[in-house]
Amino acid sequence: MSESWLKRSALAAMFVGAITAGAAYAQTAPAAPDAAQTSGDEATKPKPKPKPKPKAAKPKETKLPSVAVVVTNSRKVGLTELDAAISGHGDPVKILGALAAGKKVVIHVEHDKPCLFDLHGVFDDLTTTEEASVDLCTEKKINLIE
Repeated sequence: MSESWLKRSALAAMFVGAITAGAAYAQTAPAAPDAAQTSGDEATKPKPKPKPKPKAAKPKETKLPSVAVVVTNSRKVGLTELDAAISGHGDPVKILGALAAGKKVVIHVEHDKPCLFDLHGVFDDLTTTEEASVDLCTEKKINLIE
């Protein structure tokens, strides 16, 4: 009996030794290169929040100053369209659509420093009117007459 007890003890010792060696190897095995290692203190610290990406700065649009202008249609025919172009500089822009005969309306016109405009109006009877170098900042009224 003592011999079997001895065999069992030796077998149990080998078994415990194998388990202990395996656990020790598992604890000392090298970490994977991409694995993050943390100590016990670091594991309890809160993770830092990711920094927000800076927003792309939008270019500020420079708004031109505007002037309020009263447009009066003193003709017997309705206005189809009124266009304005900065005096001597290019393309006309529609500043007013249809305006019935005898009516008036207030419009806001953006302007540059000199505030001079070339005006072009078209009426229902297909006649046109032209006015060059009108200072809308000073006059502030457009009276469309026959």
